[in-house]
Amino acid sequence: MGITQVQSTTFLSDTINLIRDKIKNGIEDPIFDSRPSGQKLCYTSYPQNAVTYPIISIVDRGINQVSRLGMASEGALISLNVEIRIWARNVKERDGIFDSVYSFLRQDQLDATSGLADSNLHDFQLLSAVNIDEDGEGGPRSKVCEYQFLIIVD
Repeated sequence: MGITQVQSTTFLSDTINLIRDKIKNGIEDPIFDSRPSGQKLCYTSYPQNAVTYPIISIVDRGINQVSRLGMASEGALISLNVEIRIWARNVKERDGIFDSVYSFLRQDQLDATSGLADSNLHDFQLLSAVNIDEDGEGGPRSKVCEYQFLIIVD
């Protein structure tokens, strides 16, 4: 059973795992039929072992308490930045996966039963998307994307 709601006491891991599960279930794996056994499309850390590209890594990039929810409240509004990095075999594949991930997250915000807002992730924003090409002709091509979400913790 995957994460469906970001909880106040586990908001960091809940957010990373929720986004991973949403992308894993909502984005088509371009090489699903030829992916080696045990390897997957989405990871919640940078891969340490050899992998078959394309892959997507999802990690946190910083947390900031934006404000308290009132004088007599322990609640707070938290800003959480998430890095979604797309690692691909070529530029076309990298950009195609980026388009799919961005469109999926943008369109999933307000889904009545399973959207980001319903899961306690609000104010979705793409802050940046930067291309990084590894050395060499056959090196992986990646796009480092930073997204921001607001989370209400109480």
